Amino acid sequence: MKHPPLDPSEWAELAELLPDPGQRELPPGRHEQHRARLLSAITEPERAAVPARRTPRWSLLRPALATAALVAVAGTVAAVIATGGDNDPVVAIATPGASTPTAEPTGGGVTAKIRAYGTVRQLTDTADLVVRGDVLRVDGAGADRTAVFGVAEVLYRLPRLPATAVVTLRLPELSMMSRLEAGQHTVLYLSADDPQAAVPVYTPLSGDFGVFDVAGDTATARSSAFSVTGLREEDATARARRFTATLAELRTLARERG
Repeated sequence: MKHPPLDPSEWAELAELLPDPGQRELPPGRHEQHRARLLSAITEPERAAVPARRTPRWSLLRPALATAALVAVAGTVAAVIATGGDNDPVVAIATPGASTPTAEPTGGGVTAKIRAYGTVRQLTDTADLVVRGDVLRVDGAGADRTAVFGVAEVLYRLPRLPATAVVTLRLPELSMMSRLEAGQHTVLYLSADDPQAAVPVYTPLSGDFGVFDVAGDTATARSSAFSVTGLREEDATARARRFTATLAELRTLARERG
């Protein structure tokens, strides 16, 4: 319910009833306080209008790049191959049938797949030709390196392969692998590039795995890093050592294959 507005005579009568309010002053310093609040209220919107400075993307990427660099350095250190007392690189040999990382020809060309063999039996069962003899001549270099091998004894030959006193070897130069040179007397476990060819070209099985140096009646694996560890069964204690067997033992395994 609304009251009717007061007329001037009622305002005057009401004013006489109320005490005189007088002139009140603000306490000392209150003016400055209100002035500071006013200025703050005026400048605050201007600050809010200024866009926040963005952190450069490069700064955000630095931690990730630093982590990637550390991982790369760790991988490089882990890839260094320790060297044994006989100056052969000492590396772990994978289980039989598994493939090791590829070995690149030092002179360019195709990549050779290096399979790890654990026993002489595995080499014998895989080879197309097992022979003892001498390297007569070496030709070419890099991926095109070849050799002529004089056969003194055939330990095993795949029936469809031709019998010959001399065979041609394909010997691409591979990193971490040794080189067959003229005059070396060896037993070689070979695979034929094309068994149907009239004159096949052969390659040692997995580089040094298929090469045994012969001295007298003893055959010794060419490399301690790429070597079998046993005759019929693997020997974990023989890793990183050149495997040694007699020629008679190699001949027996070859006859067992038939």
